[in-house]
Amino acid sequence: MMIHTLATEELSISVLPENGGAITHAVFQGQNFLAKAPHPSVEPKFLGTEQDWVAAWNGGWQPLLPNAGSEYLHGKYPQGFHGNASQAAWSICEKTAHSLSLEWSDENLKSQRSITINESGIRLAGSLVNRDTEPRPVIVTEHLILGSDFLKTAVRLEPVGNAQFRELAYDGSANGAEFGPWESFHNTNWSVVTSQTPARMGVFSDISCIRVSNENYEIEISWDAENLPYLWIWEEMAFTQEHPWNGEYVALGIEPSSAADGVGLGGGSVKTLAVDEKLNWSVQLKIKKRASK
Repeated sequence: MMIHTLATEELSISVLPENGGAITHAVFQGQNFLAKAPHPSVEPKFLGTEQDWVAAWNGGWQPLLPNAGSEYLHGKYPQGFHGNASQAAWSICEKTAHSLSLEWSDENLKSQRSITINESGIRLAGSLVNRDTEPRPVIVTEHLILGSDFLKTAVRLEPVGNAQFRELAYDGSANGAEFGPWESFHNTNWSVVTSQTPARMGVFSDISCIRVSNENYEIEISWDAENLPYLWIWEEMAFTQEHPWNGEYVALGIEPSSAADGVGLGGGSVKTLAVDEKLNWSVQLKIKKRASK
């Protein structure tokens, strides 16, 4: 696989088009802040399970589409775990020193994404068009996973605005949980992630920006909340011992999504694209060193 590097003096990223167009590494001032898999990846398996997907994951940040969550092996276009495009080969449309444009076209869908960096951040612009002759249910999620050097110390989550939140089961299902004010979850320590944090998943609504900080750096993630109205939070601090995690993965997912849960296309939280309808979205990540106290 050919890795493509975009770099400035302060920030560099690596993009792997052949595996979902993933940003597999991101280094700011010598600190790697995206998650990495604890072992070499295997070849992706078409219509694979969660275990297959994790085995082929190269870490970092990639698109989940046209499904996100459990595999859905029904209908005209069955989907593996996290969607067939998430580990498929993407084509390079254009590249400069600081930007890369990619495209995936299959299943009567066309998706494009543009990745641009500057000294202090990454901007992602994505789109998905339904080229089928009938409406198409889809889920779009940006699988943005922090880790590596960034999770070596305690991390604090600070949503910006009147955030609503609900806990999900680890498989992404809601189990009847309702959204409530973010403040009501502080007593369960959702605002802080440490090495003792249990494996868990939750979802925000009613925000379009969150700040995630450790003792040295702050990362601000903002997104187009009109088309990605939810933000998944996934916390895995080498806690889950069962396969495929095996107590080896350290990851903090900050994942803008069109869906209110992680059930996938088999659940009720899907978006339907009309024939020739185009969905656009964007995500911006800014990172900076915190001022010394």
